[in-house]
Amino acid sequence: MKSTLNIFDMKKFNLITFVLCVSFILANNINASSQDWSGWRGTNRNGTVTGFAQPSKWPAQLNKVWQITIGEADASPVMENNRIYLHVKQDTIEMALCLDAVKGTEIWRTNLNISPVITGPAIGHPGPRSTPFIGKDKLYTLGTGGIVTCLDAKSGKVIWKNDAYTSEVPQFFTACSPLIFGGKCIVQLGGHNKGIIVAFDANSGKESWKLESIPCTYSSPAIMTTMNNLILVQSETDLCGVSADGKLIWKIPTPVQRMFSNATSPVYDGQNLIVTGQGSGTKAYGITKTGDNWENKELWSNKDLGVSFATPILKDGFLFGNEAKNGKLFCINAKTGEKCWADTIAHNRFASMLDLGKLLACLPATGQLIFFEPSAKGYVELAKYKVAETEVYAHPIIAGDKIFVKDKNMLTCWSLK
Repeated sequence: MKSTLNIFDMKKFNLITFVLCVSFILANNINASSQDWSGWRGTNRNGTVTGFAQPSKWPAQLNKVWQITIGEADASPVMENNRIYLHVKQDTIEMALCLDAVKGTEIWRTNLNISPVITGPAIGHPGPRSTPFIGKDKLYTLGTGGIVTCLDAKSGKVIWKNDAYTSEVPQFFTACSPLIFGGKCIVQLGGHNKGIIVAFDANSGKESWKLESIPCTYSSPAIMTTMNNLILVQSETDLCGVSADGKLIWKIPTPVQRMFSNATSPVYDGQNLIVTGQGSGTKAYGITKTGDNWENKELWSNKDLGVSFATPILKDGFLFGNEAKNGKLFCINAKTGEKCWADTIAHNRFASMLDLGKLLACLPATGQLIFFEPSAKGYVELAKYKVAETEVYAHPIIAGDKIFVKDKNMLTCWSLK
């Protein structure tokens, strides 16, 4: 039988086939809309997620796409170009892993160093705490004992390594997440007596500058874009403003109360800084510069509401966080410091929070992922899902309709569809 398919029909058939293939690829490409998550608290270090696919109707439960055992760590995963990068401990070795975000399969692994023996009050957290940074085809990690490593993101090959500042670590070991800015890898190293802020050339690892006698803590630096890209570093004792060339510009004393530590990352609102996590509530400071002189002034203080480890989210002039004692969600007016609301349900003081645009997500250590409205009028919960059977200390990655959760030993990909 002779075929009746003419040239026009063939072109039409080929076009339809091409469109179907592209549609299939995009449907399976998690970050087709640029869902990269380059480092601690995201690309801009403020917990903001772009392109979240909010469901028209929340499902009764999430769909488990894949799950893989990867090792112990409190360090959060990062993602670029559909590849997930992790910093974990397997047996006695700290290593970097690269996974296919769609399939959950391993692409490469690189042994970095022997893990230090974790002792004392930190013994329950034997893996890395420091979230890697991925950018410009390089992956940067900071080991539990203070070893900084730069790897080729495509192959996992080590480019450079620095172990010059490993003679001392904080009581709960190294937790600062590397910041890559202006061609520099900026980290806080050492401990109480030998604390240091140091910048390495991001490509070569050569030391560019350092600030000594800065007691090290568990916070990660951020860039204050509203103040000429000032580097904000929370130390054990002070919140420091550091210039791009490594000069200490100012310090704001941030003494901690018993059983607390400076673990939260700096949060800023315009030229105002919000300080919390010390066990004494939440405070705001205004930063001004007149000529060559810098000044800071306390603007408000809320002694009743503050966080412990969970860096709060600033959104639309309001601060959303997990209360320091038992993780109850709360909202503060960032201009006045007044309480807007405080929920009554306890979660966990270890928690992460993300800004998804029209809503917020909170993942406490309990493994219950909570979606709620960013309203100043009251707490409105939208959905809640169990995403882990063990405690969760890492931030999740939320990309499109996919949610990646790192618990004690495993990484799980969940789908809202």
